[in-house]
Amino acid sequence: MKVSNGIRKIRDNGYFENVLLKMNLFAVIMAGGKGERFWPAGRISRPKQMLSLTGDKSMIEETVLRLFPLIQPDHVLVITNKKYVKQIQDVLPIPAENVIGEPEGRDTAPCVALAAALVRRKDPGATMILLPADHMIRPTKLFQEKLLSAAEAAQSGALVTLGITPTYPATGYGYLHLGASVENGFHKVLEFKEKPDRTTAEMFLREGHYHWNSGMFIWRADVISEAFRKYVPELGKRMDAWAGGADFTLDFSECPKISIDYAVMEKADNVIAGDTHFEWSDVGSWSSLKTLLPADEDGNVCKGNVVTLDSKGSVLFSDDDTLIGVIGMQNVAVVKSGNGILVCPLSEEQKVKNLVEQMQTIVQEFI
Repeated sequence: MKVSNGIRKIRDNGYFENVLLKMNLFAVIMAGGKGERFWPAGRISRPKQMLSLTGDKSMIEETVLRLFPLIQPDHVLVITNKKYVKQIQDVLPIPAENVIGEPEGRDTAPCVALAAALVRRKDPGATMILLPADHMIRPTKLFQEKLLSAAEAAQSGALVTLGITPTYPATGYGYLHLGASVENGFHKVLEFKEKPDRTTAEMFLREGHYHWNSGMFIWRADVISEAFRKYVPELGKRMDAWAGGADFTLDFSECPKISIDYAVMEKADNVIAGDTHFEWSDVGSWSSLKTLLPADEDGNVCKGNVVTLDSKGSVLFSDDDTLIGVIGMQNVAVVKSGNGILVCPLSEEQKVKNLVEQMQTIVQEFI
C-alpha cells in the first residue's frame, strides 16, 4: 500500500518510529455483525463484512488494508463470531491466531473488554484503535493521519472517539454533542445522543455542535481497563482474568449484553472526539450504495449484469451471471444473490431485517 505523504514525512525524520515504539499501536477490528439488511447478499453464513459492496475486496479486507503501514500485520486483531473465524482467516494478511471467535454475540462492551484483555497480554502499555469491520473510509491518507493524532491525544489518558461532520439530518446515526476544544482538532464530548427523529436531527445540523458517532475509538489499554473496572465492575473482573490468561470462552456468554457507549462512554468524563476530514459511511443499507458508487445518467447504481429502461434512482445488484432487466421503476432495490431475490422500494428497505426474521421461521435454507 502506498504510504501517505504525512506518514512518510513523519517516518523520514525518525519521529514515526519513535512515536509508534512509545505507543505500541494495536488495531482491533470488531467483526461480529450479521448484515441482515443486505439480504440476499448478506446471509448467516456470509455476513456484511464479508461482502464486496463498494469495491473488489470484502469490506473487512478493505478495513484491514487501510491500516497498513501505520499498524503492522501482527498487531491487527479481529474479534468476530466463532462461525466466521475460518473464512476471515482465509482472506486477511494477518496471523491466523489473531482472528478470535466469540462464543456468542454480546454487543460491543464485552467485545471491547475482550480486546483490551488480549492486547494487555501482548503489552499492558499498548494503545488500542478499535474499528468496525464494515465501514467505508477514504482517502486512506487522511484516515491514517487522524488515527495517529488520535493515538497521540490518547496518551494523556483520554478516551478518544472520532466524530463525523454531518452532511444531512440523519436519523440512522447516534450523535456526539461536542463542547470546547481541548487541543487542535479535538473537542470534549458533553454527551452521547441516541438516533434522533427528523426534527431533532435538523436541529443538530443547524446548531453545528453535533457530529455523527462513528463507533471508532482510540485509547490506552490501561485507561479503558480502568474505565471498565469503574463503570462495569463485573465485566472489569472478567476482563482482568482474561488478561491474566483465563479462558474467555468459558464465561464470555455470561457477560451482560450491552454496548460500549452505554457501559462506559456515556458515563466517563474524559471523552474527547476528533474532527475528521475523510469521507465516511457505515454502509448501512442498499440505498447507501447510491452515495458510494457511480450512478448512470438516470441515477441508477448498477452492479453486475443489469439493463434498465425508463428507470431512475434505483439500486440494481447481481453478484453472478444472472441478467436483471428493469422497466419503469423508480427508487427501488432489485437484488439477486445466490438463491435469493429482493425487490422493494428504497423507502421500505429498513424492513428487510424484518423480512429476514419472517423467513427464518419458514425457509431456513434461504437465510
